[in-house]
Amino acid sequence: MNIRSGKPSEMTAADKAAFIEFVNAGGEVNPATLPDLVENAVALVMLFNDGALIGTAAIKEPHHGHRRGEFAKANITARADEFLLELGWVVVHPDHRKRGHAGSLVREAIALVSAPGVYATTKTHRMRIILEESGFEAMGLPYPSHLKPDVKLTLFGKR
Repeated sequence: MNIRSGKPSEMTAADKAAFIEFVNAGGEVNPATLPDLVENAVALVMLFNDGALIGTAAIKEPHHGHRRGEFAKANITARADEFLLELGWVVVHPDHRKRGHAGSLVREAIALVSAPGVYATTKTHRMRIILEESGFEAMGLPYPSHLKPDVKLTLFGKR
């Protein structure tokens, strides 16, 4: 296993293209906006196995409106300004899941930022556990996903 991480400006064009393709394949993002969001991320993390990309994560500085909207949906609008960074795009290839890779990606991403106040959202029980193990705490109330309204998201924060 090999982890590559850093600012998008430090990554090769091929690595950024692979990151975008991999995250898009996960089906949880808007493909039209992802390339610009990746380019503007604070840090990207990529996990490789024998040269093949098997996992991703990132630290993002979300637009003010997006961040405040997530906190509003969780019914904790007043806390939005405590969490200026977002952990996201944590994706592990299905053939490599349940081996601790998501936790490794989350820990590597968090280690790349020195500023406190990172939040994340998740819909899965497993990611809730990983976030809690990484020092995040559940905040607010679960709320419907924008992309999949029948799915409930939980917001987590790490100070």
